[in-house]
Amino acid sequence: MISHDCDLAAAADKEAEAEVVVGWRIATLGADSYAKTARRLHFEYQSDGGPVPLELLATSKQSISKAALFATDPRRDMTLEGQGLRILQRWLAARYSRAAFPEAFEDRLRDATIPGKLKLLKKIQNILAASGDHIRALMFDLDQGVDVERSAADDLYQLGIVVLYDGGRDEPTAAAAATKASEELESLFELAFLKPTGAWKNIQLKYCDPVSDNAITVAQSEAPKQWRLEHMSLQDESPLPMLSL
Repeated sequence: MISHDCDLAAAADKEAEAEVVVGWRIATLGADSYAKTARRLHFEYQSDGGPVPLELLATSKQSISKAALFATDPRRDMTLEGQGLRILQRWLAARYSRAAFPEAFEDRLRDATIPGKLKLLKKIQNILAASGDHIRALMFDLDQGVDVERSAADDLYQLGIVVLYDGGRDEPTAAAAATKASEELESLFELAFLKPTGAWKNIQLKYCDPVSDNAITVAQSEAPKQWRLEHMSLQDESPLPMLSL
């Protein structure tokens, strides 16, 4: 159930329907945890038997009449706790609050040439997937927030990356995963945009730092924009195998 409680309480002649999103049980959380992607979400309900990982798809939202909804009883053996609720709210809002980056910058990411069969975006996706559910977000500080469409290869975008990780659950493991991801991202950007002469082309990576969500300040969280991989029109990946509830 994803309708606002005030909409549920409204009279049927004002709000005749409620909105739900169909979820499936999965084996483990994957790279789509923490609302990193707007199309798919992995998050956990809590039960007496332990966490229950679920997958939601933005395209599985449906409307249901209040009369039909109120004729049913909610499950009481699973609950959504505070952090899970905040993640769900952030994911629902993400589809309509996408951070905008210059087209020229996104083109340079999309068209970057690196050795091997995989493109830069796919490599980034693999790095994030390997970090599991420890990475909350990639935050891009691009040209200190100035929106510029650059054309020449030597007219560089100045990019800083914050790899934001979950400091509230198994922090040593999360910090190690974020540090490894930061190092791999730094090497990847150097491979894609650093010339053999030592000069940068198209994009210059100024820094790529792992930061705990417990340590980041409000100002630091507002300055960079969250960068979402699926906004780059990456081909859709198959969902994880689903388990019956």
